Amino acid sequence: MAMKSKKTPEEEAEHLAESLEQALKWFEGDDSYVTVHRYTITVPDVATLRRRLKLTQADFALKIGVPVSTLRNWEQGRRYPTGSARVLLNVLEKHPDLVMSVIEASVPVAVPEMVP
Repeated sequence: MAMKSKKTPEEEAEHLAESLEQALKWFEGDDSYVTVHRYTITVPDVATLRRRLKLTQADFALKIGVPVSTLRNWEQGRRYPTGSARVLLNVLEKHPDLVMSVIEASVPVAVPEMVP
């Protein structure tokens, strides 16, 4: 594998200026200088997933480390999981036995109920 040669400060400044010009053009609607990658990260149906695992809301919330009220909001569509919770739910949907075995092997931590 070839190693990248180190750029001089002048080359770095020129590259940065070019990048900023491309960003400005993209912001103004000209996307001919950029490649835009868009990703759709799905959120599984939390209620269906929980029922498939045969867990109550309280048990499922405890196992994934969220307040029951958060789980209820997800299940009723008032809120949606984000960040690590969304990742965990996606992995749990695809590999439930593996994830549940890891959860069962860990020490449970009580999550205090959040006050609205």
